[in-house]
Amino acid sequence: MAGVYDRHMWRFIHLTDVHLGSLIDGEWNNRFVCTMMPEVISCLRRDLAKLQPDFLLVTGDIVSQKSRDAAFASRDLLDSLHIPYYPTGGNHDFVSEHTRSLFLEVFGAHLPEGDTVYSFTHKGLHFCVLDPWWKWSDGTLCACSEASVAESIDFSLAGARWAIPPHQFAWLEDDLEEHPEPTILAMHYPAIPIPKRMHRPGMKDAGCLDNGDLLLDVLQRFPQVRAIFSGHVHMNFVEYRGGLTHIVTSSLPEYPTEYRDVRVLPDRLEISTLGLSDESFAARSLIPGHEWIAGEESDREATIRLR
Repeated sequence: MAGVYDRHMWRFIHLTDVHLGSLIDGEWNNRFVCTMMPEVISCLRRDLAKLQPDFLLVTGDIVSQKSRDAAFASRDLLDSLHIPYYPTGGNHDFVSEHTRSLFLEVFGAHLPEGDTVYSFTHKGLHFCVLDPWWKWSDGTLCACSEASVAESIDFSLAGARWAIPPHQFAWLEDDLEEHPEPTILAMHYPAIPIPKRMHRPGMKDAGCLDNGDLLLDVLQRFPQVRAIFSGHVHMNFVEYRGGLTHIVTSSLPEYPTEYRDVRVLPDRLEISTLGLSDESFAARSLIPGHEWIAGEESDREATIRLR
């Protein structure tokens, strides 16, 4: 039986909010230790070599700082994993025209269509990657943030909002019309809010898509879409809403320093949450009493049917 399983299974890894290239530490819902990331990546490289995933799905906040040196240092760290990867930008990557241009320059070779909105199919599983835009205070959507948000983004997300622009909805619908096979969506921001069961006094919430409900309404027409993978809120949770499984994964520089292992079988996805083999990284980040960020048992394992 194990032999049949091995022949028909492949896997990808979901990483998010890796915040590379930064010399700044801070605090979110736990300590946020960006300066340990070169060591974390070295540990991750050894761990992933044992898993041998086909690729990594990296959903945003890859580059934490705005400099050119930070962008190239971040790319070099990801490249050092020696595994193909598909990058998605987040609020830190796309805070300004400068950082957005850097992202395209630095990660262009990993973007299948040379753009931040793209799709690809791997062994019968289709993926659509979206790039939500910033929603300004006057309600308009823009590819970069307002100056006031950009100035404070390293310390606060006050006033920051995001939504999928109309042209990306049109692209998504066209793409899904052409691809009836089982499909996964990926983007930085969750389509849904943090579930109430995860709330704690003083919890910091980075927010979700302003038009997430609209996205779920559109996807009702495309039953081949099975799940949305995202990050941004630095915690693990799994929710079933709008006919989809929402897989939201924690940030690698912050407790519990984990990622998702997604095993793909002919009829299902089996999702597990894995930590680094060196547990000292999680210990360095943990604020005692904040272990809830890792999620409940139902937030750490999931099975998604494909057929």
